[in-house]
Amino acid sequence: MGRHVLILNRWNNRFAEYHRYLDHRVDRVSYLTTAAGRGPLDAALAEEIREVADLADRAEVIAAAAELVAAHGPFTHVLALSEFDLELGAELREALGVPGKGSAEVRLVRDKVVMKAAVAAAGLRVPANRAVASADEVRAFATEHGFPFVLKPRAGADSQGVHIPADAAALDAVLAREAADDGTLTDQQCEEFVDGTLYQVDGVVSGGVLRTVRSWRCLGSCLDFAVGSPFGSVANDDPAFEARVVEFTEGVLAALQLTDEVFHLEIFRTAGTDELVFLEIGARAGGGQVRFVWEEVYGLDLIEASVHVQLGVEREYPRADVGGEVAGYLMMPEPPVRPAVVHRVAPLGGAVPEIYAEALPPAGTVLDGNGGAVHTAGAFRFRAGTSAQVQSAIETAVKLYEIDWSPAEATGV
Repeated sequence: MGRHVLILNRWNNRFAEYHRYLDHRVDRVSYLTTAAGRGPLDAALAEEIREVADLADRAEVIAAAAELVAAHGPFTHVLALSEFDLELGAELREALGVPGKGSAEVRLVRDKVVMKAAVAAAGLRVPANRAVASADEVRAFATEHGFPFVLKPRAGADSQGVHIPADAAALDAVLAREAADDGTLTDQQCEEFVDGTLYQVDGVVSGGVLRTVRSWRCLGSCLDFAVGSPFGSVANDDPAFEARVVEFTEGVLAALQLTDEVFHLEIFRTAGTDELVFLEIGARAGGGQVRFVWEEVYGLDLIEASVHVQLGVEREYPRADVGGEVAGYLMMPEPPVRPAVVHRVAPLGGAVPEIYAEALPPAGTVLDGNGGAVHTAGAFRFRAGTSAQVQSAIETAVKLYEIDWSPAEATGV
C-alpha cells in the first residue's frame, strides 16, 4: 500500500487537479477543501473529500482531519500548496503526528521579520527592518530611517496591506486607516526602502540541491500593480548576473532550511552599488503568470513539482538556464473605478508577434478590485530570443492595449 496523503485545497482551477500530479490508484488521497474548491477534485479517485466552511477555522479543520484519520487511517503526508495554508499544514502535521515541516520551520518562510533575521545571520544583505506594534513605533522607525519606508504585514502576500509613505503626512493617513483607536497595530513590520530593480527568482530545490532556477527582471513592482499600473516580468539572459543570483539563492535556501521546495524568491539589485538584497521568499510556486510561462516555455509544471518534492518523488527537472529561449509576461490592472464591467479587451496576439498566449476577460466580466494577480484586465505571455526583445514587446503591448469598460452600477450589474 502506498502513501496516505491529506491535501488542503482552496483552489478552484486547473491547479487543483491533483490527480494529474499524484496517482490516486497507488496512493490514497483525502481532501479538506472549501465548497468553492470542490469542483476540480476527482471524487471517484479520492479516499474522501471533506468540505469545511473556512480553512481559516483551525478548530473545524483539525476536527475534520481527525475524523478522516478515524475513518481511513493515519496520514503519511500533509500537502498545503497555497501560501495561505502553510501554517495550517504545519499545525495539522503536529496535531496528527505526521512527518514534515512544523510551525517553527514554516514561520521561517511566513514571518518576514523572522525570515530576514535568518537570512541576515547567514551573512546576506537584507533591508533594515523591525516588528512594530504601535503607531509610535512606526514613527520612531521613520525618524531613524527616513522616508520613504515600507509598512506591511509580517505574513502577507500579493502586496496586500503594503504601504510606502513618502512623508509624515502620508504616514499619518496610513496610520489613521491601519492603527486601532489606541494606536496599536497587529502583526506589522517596518522595512527600509531599497532603491533598485526588483527580480523574482523561481526554482526547485530537492534533497538540498538546486535542481532548476531562473531569475526574472520585473518591469514595475507588485505594489504598483496592486494600485493600478501594468506589471511585466522578463527572464534574465545575462549569464554573469545569473551566476550571482544562483549563489545568492543557494545562500537564502540554506539560511531558511529549504531543502525540498518549489520557491518564489524576490530580491533587489540596487541602483549604484549593484548589490543583491533579499526582500522575501515564498515556499510555494509563484503566482500570476509565473506557473504558465514555466510550463509552456520551460516545460515544468511548478504545481506538479511542488507535490513531487514534498512527497520525495525522485525525478528529473527541466532546466531553464540562460542561453535558451526567453519568456516574459504582462498583466494589466483592473480599471480605476471598481466594480467595473468589461465590455471588450482588444486581443494583441496578431499585433505583437512575441505574444504566444493571452488571457482576456470576456465581455460581461465584473472586476471588483479583489482579483489580485489572478483576475486581471488582461494577461499576455511572451517568448523570444533575448530579454531585450521580450521587454520591447511588452512595452509595445502596453501602448496598444485597449479596454472598454464602465462602472458596474451604471449598467445594472
